[in-house]
Amino acid sequence: MESVFCIQSELNPLLLEAFELIKNRINSLTDLEPLYIDPLLSRIYRKQNEEKLFIINEFYQAKGFRKIHLEVAKLGKSLEILHCVFFPDPCYDLPIFGADLVVNSNNISAGIVDLSPVGKHLPDFLISQMRSLKVSKFTEPGKLPEWGFIFSPYVAFIRPVNFLEEKSFLELIDQYLSLLLSLLVKVQRDEINSLDAMCRLNYQKRYCLNQKRNDKTRGILTKFFGSSWADEYINKILFEC
Repeated sequence: MESVFCIQSELNPLLLEAFELIKNRINSLTDLEPLYIDPLLSRIYRKQNEEKLFIINEFYQAKGFRKIHLEVAKLGKSLEILHCVFFPDPCYDLPIFGADLVVNSNNISAGIVDLSPVGKHLPDFLISQMRSLKVSKFTEPGKLPEWGFIFSPYVAFIRPVNFLEEKSFLELIDQYLSLLLSLLVKVQRDEINSLDAMCRLNYQKRYCLNQKRNDKTRGILTKFFGSSWADEYINKILFEC
């Protein structure tokens, strides 16, 4: 099965660096197993107007996480995307880790990373740790969409203006993952039918439903693959819950 590293010469080095740091964190998880994905949706290759299009998806599960999705896409000569979500097992009081990078004409045009709550608030331990992080001041923060209330107050949504800010953003991705995994060690597992677990799952469903309102994602996929394919991909791959 072809991996991201087989086509790494075609990808932006910073996007590859982000992929590698996330993949290293995934590989460190306990009881890590790949999740089945339809082969037609795991490796997607097309040519359009002499431009090469590909999307590579990987899915995993591990202790504390019901589903981890890591995606890399190159759509034409100038657009590259990295997308990652760690959906926690609702039996554990863990937030949703999400990170996206968009590379346009070989520069990162947008980046977002967050530990999003699966309740009214993030766990107290996590809040104190996130407040104490030394986060670089980014020159151009982005404006969250209307549905952005699903994110935490500590979401970073930015457009890096230089190489230093790009590297700082990658460091923030790694710091957020480090906090998530340090919390995993501390939390106790609740019963699957407990009220807390059911509440967390409902918040995950709310997260997915609102992510599906992202018109930019739907617009990009529709442009290259058509509207019906885009809807199926969003519902079955990106934010199935």
